[in-house]
Amino acid sequence: MTVHEGEEQESVPQKKKTLSDAEKRKQKIVPGSLMKAVIKPGGGESTPSDGDRVMYHCTVRTLDGVVVESTRSECGGKGTPIRHVLGKSKMILGLLEGVPTMLKGEVAMGPLTKQIIVFKMKPELHYGEADCPLTVPDSFPEEDELHFEIEMLDFFKVKKVINEGQGWESPREPYEVKAWISAKTSEGKLILSRTHGEPYFFTFGKSEVPKGLEMGIGTMTRGEKAVVYVANQYTTQSPLMPIIEGVEEVWFEIELVHFIQVRDVLGDGRLIKRRIHDGRG
Repeated sequence: MTVHEGEEQESVPQKKKTLSDAEKRKQKIVPGSLMKAVIKPGGGESTPSDGDRVMYHCTVRTLDGVVVESTRSECGGKGTPIRHVLGKSKMILGLLEGVPTMLKGEVAMGPLTKQIIVFKMKPELHYGEADCPLTVPDSFPEEDELHFEIEMLDFFKVKKVINEGQGWESPREPYEVKAWISAKTSEGKLILSRTHGEPYFFTFGKSEVPKGLEMGIGTMTRGEKAVVYVANQYTTQSPLMPIIEGVEEVWFEIELVHFIQVRDVLGDGRLIKRRIHDGRG
């Protein structure tokens, strides 16, 4: 249709992009409120991005050096690194912004503070944030200045989503999981097919599936269907399948049928709680 001279052309309103929850949270960060001091430089040039699985050690200290909590065994932790999926896992705001800037092998220490001052970060950027998705014990000094020392161990792509799942919860140790699973080489050769009869049942964290496959399933929600790409070094021995020699990468297609939340209530195996149905509230 021709717009005649003198006629006003009606403008079409542009739809505003809907911000994700993470993007809304990042709007709370003001210039100079998050600083990063590199203790040990990393390697390469790539940094993790949304959808990547990141593995890192974290030690939280007070400003006078007292350890509050740590994943490192030498600092009183269990020695097990934190595993998160960027853009999906719940993270404190400071790490949500800071972890994607890190290189593999890099050690960085970011100071956290309750005031907006140079080289420091407000407690609202860690567990003092209003509506923080993570909780800590009452004894945790969430209103104090703290140092979060992070060592980036590894990060990698984990999957391609075919069908979205439901909810936000993903299986983790020691959840009980049921899934349809098939596996192929990157050239398309079929290695494994567990897609008929009963879904494959396993307990998360018991090495009952290859390590890389378990990492990928740990990013999925109930009902999700996805392809998980597992490099050779993560196709570890398991009851599901033997180690495949001469294959650089295995492509697993998974449909996460169901999982049950399992908790070791006392921490010693004497009292195990299995959640059969979700509660309300």
